[in-house]
Amino acid sequence: MEKRKGLLLAVAAVLTSLVVSAELHWPGQSPGFYSDITGSFWTRCWVQSGSLPYIPVSTASCDYAFEYPSLSGMILYLTRLIGPDLQSFYETFVVLSLIAGAVAAWGCWALAKREGRELNPLFFLMPSFLIYGIYNFDIFHLVFVILGIVAFVKGGKWLSAIFLGLAVSTKLTSVVLIPVFLIEMKSNRDRLGYLAVFAAVLAAVNLPFALLNFSNFLQGYQFVGSYGLEDSWYVWIFQNPATWNFAKYFGIGVSGLLLLRVYTLKASLLAKSFLAIAAYLLGTYIYTPQFNILVIPLIAVLDLQSPALYPWDGFNALIILTWFISGSQPTLAGSWPQFFALLRAVCLATLCISVAAREGSSLPAWISARFRPKGGGPAMADPASSP
Repeated sequence: MEKRKGLLLAVAAVLTSLVVSAELHWPGQSPGFYSDITGSFWTRCWVQSGSLPYIPVSTASCDYAFEYPSLSGMILYLTRLIGPDLQSFYETFVVLSLIAGAVAAWGCWALAKREGRELNPLFFLMPSFLIYGIYNFDIFHLVFVILGIVAFVKGGKWLSAIFLGLAVSTKLTSVVLIPVFLIEMKSNRDRLGYLAVFAAVLAAVNLPFALLNFSNFLQGYQFVGSYGLEDSWYVWIFQNPATWNFAKYFGIGVSGLLLLRVYTLKASLLAKSFLAIAAYLLGTYIYTPQFNILVIPLIAVLDLQSPALYPWDGFNALIILTWFISGSQPTLAGSWPQFFALLRAVCLATLCISVAAREGSSLPAWISARFRPKGGGPAMADPASSP
């Protein structure tokens, strides 16, 4: 029992956060907090009718497109089948989230145990878990990512590819982990096999919807592509919405450069997984607060102790708490949510530097090695960075 104490505490902490989050967003409360589950998903016509997403089954005016990957749509479909009214729909989503949260906690505990660390359950009581735990599909995305990492470190590479395929079929963010896993493999045969299994899972989950109605399937992705900046730090650079298309290319460049650096680091799988996701978040044009649900468990497993940790998540929680201030335009620079988003980005960058330094990669040494004048003196050694 003593050996399982850390597991029980982690599960208890995650479930506590999810229950608190569920209560905060419970439908019909006054005052209540917005959540995508009841504020957006429940109102979709295909959810109301209990239909599958992406596939029109009625000539009546109804938009069957959905801006999330297919597995997220199937989670909503299952939730609606079990819960025909708003109350039971929400309760079903909560129960499914609790199951996913408990499994994710087990996965984090297993990873920490393998690393020789004790998992601190207090990480799972951070503000983002309390506010955004029951909010969107992030807890389901998290469980697939964690199980994918657990399977990989235990040698189950094909199982890992299956879980990563399910993760990307829930939310696209985790696609940045593919190179991290591939680089860890020793042979090209293993890499090709991993990619083949991953692609097969993606096809199995997504291809039927794409074949049945490709235009509706594609419409959700087109909607996301046309979306403006939301909670991205560089809204302070591109303050005019007319420039946001250029801003997206800027963000792609930022993420691309950061990811290239992450992929060439000599660091542990867990550290590189955290850094890859953080690199994506620092460059993406949509960094909604619930994304932290994916990052916090990796921080917990790494047992990261940094002065920037709690401000990072505190600023993240403040985004929604200030979003509905009367008369404000929350997506524009100068608003409170975007002020907190900027501070959050600074803190996340600081966390990345801390993790890289702990893995033996010094940022000042890396900069010195790349930018010192020719013929200059010796640069500081960076033993863990690649040439």
